[in-house]
Amino acid sequence: MRFRPYPVLTLFTLVSLAILVMLGNWQYGRFSEKMALDETEPAWQQLDGRVVPGSEAMVYAYADGAASWRRVVAIDDGTRVFFTTIELIYQVEPPVPCQGPSCGAGLKFEARGLYKQPGNRNAFASEDRPAEGVFYAYSPNDLAGLLAADVAARVAPDVFEPQTLRLSENGRAQAGPNPFARLRMDDDLPPQRHFGYAITWWGLAIALLGVYLAFHYQKGRLRLRGRNGA
Repeated sequence: MRFRPYPVLTLFTLVSLAILVMLGNWQYGRFSEKMALDETEPAWQQLDGRVVPGSEAMVYAYADGAASWRRVVAIDDGTRVFFTTIELIYQVEPPVPCQGPSCGAGLKFEARGLYKQPGNRNAFASEDRPAEGVFYAYSPNDLAGLLAADVAARVAPDVFEPQTLRLSENGRAQAGPNPFARLRMDDDLPPQRHFGYAITWWGLAIALLGVYLAFHYQKGRLRLRGRNGA
């Protein structure tokens, strides 16, 4: 084999290959970290209380790569008030929440789960429609506007994510694990997305190497055999 590489082109190719491989390795590292967190059993906590009447709302969510809506209610444990998800509905358009003072009145709530800080509002999120009970960010401060002033003053900054909840899709519902009841905080980006990014960066590195070799072959600077065919 005979190979006479272009020095400058080779230098830029090697630097680019190193960057692409490093980006792929970093994304794979994030994939591994998130998978490890998802497989770690949280220290579950208990929330006991009663549903605050008229507190039900629909909050947009991105659950494991799919558009969905959380049906959330406020739970009064006698000291603090925590918003919690009771159902996850996989559909694009927001379902209609139960509104009015009779909604949830007298209902008791008991669940094991995880207290978490809600995510920040996305800069591209649509505008909330409080009058309709539709919100595009899980913000306890914004949801507190649905409550009476004395109750709203006791709303906690954290939310409660039950270990299991009602999962609904295409008119069918079943109990299942809550995809937000996990230790990692970035619920909008599942581990599989990082794995896909890693494959993309590594694929670009392989493609760049292929273009580099093909260019040298076309220019006669790369030959797999000598002129005599040996």
